[in-house]
Amino acid sequence: MSNIPNEAVVLIKEVKPGLKNLNIVFIVLETGRVTKTKDGHEVRSCKVADKSGSITISVWDELGTLIQPGDIIRLTRGYASMWKGCLTLYTGRGGDLQKIGEFCMVYSEIPNFSEPNPDFLSQVSLQNKSNFHKVMSSHHENQQWQRWSLENVAELLSRRGADLASSGIGVHSHVTPYEVRDPMRAWVRKEHKRFVRALQELGVPIVDKLHFENQLPSLEQHFRVLEEF
Repeated sequence: MSNIPNEAVVLIKEVKPGLKNLNIVFIVLETGRVTKTKDGHEVRSCKVADKSGSITISVWDELGTLIQPGDIIRLTRGYASMWKGCLTLYTGRGGDLQKIGEFCMVYSEIPNFSEPNPDFLSQVSLQNKSNFHKVMSSHHENQQWQRWSLENVAELLSRRGADLASSGIGVHSHVTPYEVRDPMRAWVRKEHKRFVRALQELGVPIVDKLHFENQLPSLEQHFRVLEEF
């Protein structure tokens, strides 16, 4: 799906799943309760609105503590995705939330675009199926290369792991529930554990990050991890 041009400001009613580089001005109606991820991040689901309707935005950590009901906020470089069947806004990589005023803004709570929408769910389902077939085709073509790669990584660690540990270079591992919690992909979880354990035993500093840990495994989130850096 095409991105929104960086300078364009859109209305909430124009937001669709998969859109990126979203610039929106809205007023905060509710800040919602705080939930915590296993690695200590605080997440708030806030209800926001403009003249075209309302939507939920997910705000993480310090940004969430700064937002109050009545604040008028400009979202830059946000993106939209489905969360538990509901359309949700997020601050994307390099995105920002900036307070530009308070209270004085025309808005409408209805329609609420974060209410479950069969059309959006159908659209996401079709997109996931398309992505799945592309990935499976690519996986089939490169399966032999992947097996070769895993074997060579293991061999490389056995021969040069001590050099890596003494170099001071750290390793970051980024995975999603689709990779390590999907029962149909148990072999990926095993390979990931072996990889992390091998580095730890060699004394190599490693940060093992599980993204979207409170979400069910899905192919959509698997690709969305690229926007988390």
